[in-house]
Amino acid sequence: MVRLTGEGWFDQPDVIADLKNHGYEYDKDYIIMHVPNIVNITYGRDVGYNIEQEHLGEEIESISATEIRSKRENLKE
Repeated sequence: MVRLTGEGWFDQPDVIADLKNHGYEYDKDYIIMHVPNIVNITYGRDVGYNIEQEHLGEEIESISATEIRSKRENLKE
């Protein structure tokens, strides 16, 4: 995941080329996902504590790692 910070330092073609040189294939072994720049995720118990929940949108929140792993295991069989 790449945080969208607005700094412009991330060069996606360079990252893809470097990972390819290390034997990784885009859209097979990995994807690049741009995500919002989340600066605070807080949790705790204390007098006067705050719990904040970040919402990343339905598309991202509906991703299930369990489902992804299950699909990969089925492809290996």
